[in-house]
Amino acid sequence: MLRLDELKGEIKGEFFVQEELKKHDVKKVEAMADIIIKPAGKKEFVKLLHLLQQSGFPHIIINSKGHVAFPGNRFQGAVIVTDLRL
Repeated sequence: MLRLDELKGEIKGEFFVQEELKKHDVKKVEAMADIIIKPAGKKEFVKLLHLLQQSGFPHIIINSKGHVAFPGNRFQGAVIVTDLRL
């Protein structure tokens, strides 16, 4: 399984553990995330997605304007917060 310290070593950006999404300007979402990752740019975003998919680590992608409903008000996995155009 992919470890957080491995991700931090591979990906440039900000990492937060056990944080509420509303603290990161994610509107319309009242949920706690195990990990919030804000990649530094598009290249880091693509690399991050590859690492998460390759490892089978659960993840979801949202932007600050998105509306996401989490079962039980919690997502157990990585939440990628980005406003990059994909």
